[in-house]
Formats: sequence, structure tokens, C-alpha cells
Amino acid sequence: MKYSILALAALSLMACSSEVEVNYKLSETVPVELYVESIYSTFDLAGVERVGTITADYVHLDYSQNGDTTVIRRSFEIDNSRGYLKNSHPAELQWRLPVVETKGVDLRTVSIQGFDEFDSLLYRIPMPQRWRNQLLNPDYIKHLERQERHRYEMTHLLKGPVPTKGNITKILEERGRLKFGLIQIDSVVTSGFQTLDKRECLNYTVYIKEKENFPYYIWEQHVNSKIGTEKFQAYNKGLSAEYETAYRVAIDPTNGIPCQEQEIKHGVHTMVNAKTGDTATFRSSTGLERLYTYGATTPVEK
Repeated sequence: MKYSILALAALSLMACSSEVEVNYKLSETVPVELYVESIYSTFDLAGVERVGTITADYVHLDYSQNGDTTVIRRSFEIDNSRGYLKNSHPAELQWRLPVVETKGVDLRTVSIQGFDEFDSLLYRIPMPQRWRNQLLNPDYIKHLERQERHRYEMTHLLKGPVPTKGNITKILEERGRLKFGLIQIDSVVTSGFQTLDKRECLNYTVYIKEKENFPYYIWEQHVNSKIGTEKFQAYNKGLSAEYETAYRVAIDPTNGIPCQEQEIKHGVHTMVNAKTGDTATFRSSTGLERLYTYGATTPVEK
């Protein structure tokens, strides 16, 4: 596997690696501006990658601490999405919620608030009614809350002293920080520091295998966005996907606030013809990026 090869190559860096202390201590509220961009593409019948949706949102974050609890409050500011699913991809619509608050203790989230506004958001955004009916399924809110937990956990994996370069999978396993029920982490690799937003940020990449039982919206984009794959519209049952994901985080080790996140997801999707039972597959590529900038002045409304 391509990601595993990269992870194993980093083993040679361990011997000469220094260490850095990672903590999540905040003495005051830190305002941050966050830019979120996601690119969703699939491959047509000739094997050419076709970009279908590009989402882009600006949100404001306030990071604070109450005892041992980290509090992250965010508010929506601007949307600049475009493409086929710009107003209907559930994973991206969550950034347009008015206010979301996530609380976590150490590695785990303890509460998430704000997703109860998701249904009302769906009625404020123009979209085909058939998509709105899909998104009104209560299971989508549960899925979005799981994603919120996932992001928190991926940005809180490190704690205490860690090598700045090398494969740190065994270290994290020994510290009990890789115990997740729904994802399979292959390895975690640190790759040194880079300057982002005038901060010295430690880079690490989490290599993950993921499964999705109902990847409806990437299927919708693949068969209905006029890239020559319309013949698979009848293959609308048995939808599933497997992904190889590289989740890179750049984090400020002095306070635990991310500088940048990037996810590269390569997927193989299965679909079944509802009438004939025939099975077909297609490939997808998803690139997600979140860039955090200090210096914001507008607090999230309480």
C-alpha cells in the first residue's frame, strides 16, 4: 500500500530525531479564522479524473479551556462553494451551521452541540427536494456528529514528549491513544516542523483504512454530473466504499491548536444494479484542507 511504504520509510528518521513536548493548555480564549476547502472527484469510463464539487467556507473559531475541558466554538461566516453538490453534500453543509460547540477532555469528545439546527439549515439552502428528503434522515446528523468527533480526535492524538521525525505508531499504542472503534489506523508518522501563520507547527500524518456503508452523494455525483457514466444510474443499490486515507495535521505543540489539516482519500466504490443484481465499481479522489489563522477579532456569539 502506497501510504504504508511512506510510513515505513520514516522509520529511518527515528534514530536522529529530537523530541518535542505537546500539550493543550490555554491560558485565555484564542480566536482563529478557519478556511475549509474540499474537492470531490471521480473517474470517468476512460479513467480520467473529473472534478465534480469544490466546497469552500470561512468560519470563526474560539478555542478555550475550562479546567481539563477543551472548548471549541465555531460560527459560520461565508460560503463560496461551487459545482454539482455545492448545496447538498452533508459533510460540507455542516460548516454552514450557525454555531457548533465541541467539548473534549484529553483525546475524547464529551459533548457536541449545534447539529440540531441542521434540518432548519436544509430549508434555507436551495436544493432539489429529493436531496433535501435524503438529508432530512436523522442518521445524517449522527454521521456529522461522528465526523466532528473524528476531527477532534485526529488533532489530539499526540500528548507529552514525541519524536519530531519518525514512525510513532508504537509509542501512541503504548500510551493507549490509538484505540478507536470505527476506524483502523495503520500508522502515525511525524515529519518535522514548518512555519505556518508565523507559528512553528509540528507535522504528523495518520494513515487510515476506512469503510462507508452508504456513500450516496459521491455516487450521485458520479452517475448524474454528465461525465459519461449515466448508464450506471440503475446501479443504485448496495452502495459501499473503502478508502485509503492520509490525514495530515500541522499543530502548534505549545497549545494544541491546529495550523493546518489535509486529508487525501482514495476510494473504491461498489454499486449494484437494482434490477439485474450486476455489480460495478468506480474510483473516487477526495482532497480536504483546513487552514487555521490567528489574529481574528470577532468572538463567536454565545
